[in-house]
Amino acid sequence: MLLALDIGNTDTVIGLFKGEILFFQKRIPTPEILRYAQNDKSKHIDSAIISSVVPSLDKRIKKELKKNISLNKILFVTHRLKLPIRLLVDRPKEVGADRIVNNSAAFEKYKQPLLVIDLGTATTVDYIDTKGNYRGGLIIPGLKISAQALFDRAAKLPIISFKAPKKLLGKNTVHQMQSGIVQGYAAMIDGVIAKIQKEIHQKPKIILTGGLGHLLSPLLSFSHVFDPLLTLRGLCLLAKINKK
Repeated sequence: MLLALDIGNTDTVIGLFKGEILFFQKRIPTPEILRYAQNDKSKHIDSAIISSVVPSLDKRIKKELKKNISLNKILFVTHRLKLPIRLLVDRPKEVGADRIVNNSAAFEKYKQPLLVIDLGTATTVDYIDTKGNYRGGLIIPGLKISAQALFDRAAKLPIISFKAPKKLLGKNTVHQMQSGIVQGYAAMIDGVIAKIQKEIHQKPKIILTGGLGHLLSPLLSFSHVFDPLLTLRGLCLLAKINKK
């Protein structure tokens, strides 16, 4: 059985696979991952693959997993793994593990030019061409980071929940903030997609994923596929490719 961990700055997604079948998944706050690993005594897990963007946790999580689970192999995702894509950027080692995983999973499934958009703590937008070459992308402050900056800097504005009001033009402060933050962020993503299409002179298939994907997916103007399991499937794929 394969344990797949996607350790993000805010949340960690946990998946368990039997072969290529995902039969368990859970999202927990990243600070809780060490306690979770300490409590997990499963005797059926024989290997693990980890995508991490929090380097300070890597050695600690590896130590806890080896202590509590009988693992034959723990694999961390880096640019040095065997991949179904090529990282044609200036510094491949700087490409985040989560982006490597998402782009690998998306291209392996669709085999066509893609824009992969991951809506998490940061929002990343990646372009993969028809040959599976990762040609570059963007890193954008995430929706929650942007909203928190507004809460922190504007003393009279309240902290609000993230949802889109029925009308764009709000009649009160809360609705105006919700519309500005959520609808405004969706409009920004639409604008980025349009500019990328103009720059590359084509219209790639758009894949949306990440913890905030469910919120923004209905608001985007461009046709797209929302795939909340993209990262876990990508981890399973890379574990299989690098099994030896």
